[in-house]
Amino acid sequence: MSNQSQLTELINLGAMHHLNGNFVVADEYYAKAADLNQPSVTLLNNRGMLLYQQHKFTEALPLFERAIEIDAENATAWLNLANTKVLLAQYEDAYNAFKQSIRLKNEQFEAWEGLAKLYMLSADMESAETCWLRAIELSPANLNLLMGVAQVYLSTGKYNEAFDLAGHVLSENPQHGRAWQTAGLAQLMVKNYASAKAYLNQYLLFFPADVAVRNHLAVACLQSGDMLEGAAEYERILEYDPDNEDVRLNTGVLCLGFDRFVDALQHFDLLLEKHPDNNKGKLYRGIALANLSEKARARQVFEDLLNNQPGEWAAHAQKQLDLLNNLN
Repeated sequence: MSNQSQLTELINLGAMHHLNGNFVVADEYYAKAADLNQPSVTLLNNRGMLLYQQHKFTEALPLFERAIEIDAENATAWLNLANTKVLLAQYEDAYNAFKQSIRLKNEQFEAWEGLAKLYMLSADMESAETCWLRAIELSPANLNLLMGVAQVYLSTGKYNEAFDLAGHVLSENPQHGRAWQTAGLAQLMVKNYASAKAYLNQYLLFFPADVAVRNHLAVACLQSGDMLEGAAEYERILEYDPDNEDVRLNTGVLCLGFDRFVDALQHFDLLLEKHPDNNKGKLYRGIALANLSEKARARQVFEDLLNNQPGEWAAHAQKQLDLLNNLN
């Protein structure tokens, strides 16, 4: 068997294991192919992508660069380089590489998709939309590309358009989690809270640990007047992210509103344990103590704020001290 035939066979065997997710075995075949010391753009691209998929971006980068040295007209190498540069936050280099890939192979939708995402990172939504639409022209059945446009619409206040696109995607694939999320956020922004809750809850069936979306769901509950469910959603968030400062504070405040003063105090204690400079948490902790008839401890909290936090927090503390004195 000639060296070229052996090289091709090893690359193909590596690619087969690569596609099946057997990365260790794939790398063994790629390494054997590399030992033949025959320049191969295909091998460099494949081996680089193997590293890329394992998030070893700095190791993948020189392989794509070497592929371009061998064949500067290889659109796939330029695309791989561009995607790697994005993840290394080398955005200008990524932009140039995407452009080069498109110049060499204009019908490659992945390059237009990558360029669209890059424009979104720089908040150039007009250019992003143009690139997404071009990608859709090249791959009209690709639902993820439609969701890219929907994200542009969501970011530019075109909430009904975003909702319509998400709805179309869901009609094609009811399991498309991102479409449920986008539909829910679009409904939240136009204050259709009941609809927003339904879509966001459906999304969370797929991704229950998504704290950001759970926070949106909590807001939808609170805005619709469902305070108990909003508080319950905040408490679910804390199961996933117990150190979340804003959610811990909001949960404590809601507990105060429900006269759950023991629970409120517990939340504020946990908040201040992790975030001791949270003055709002200190103030509300004092209020919780006062409602639990722990007046001496409450007074100490308010006096500490009054003496150590001039300005707004001192004014709030003085007001609470006055209320406490009136109770006496």
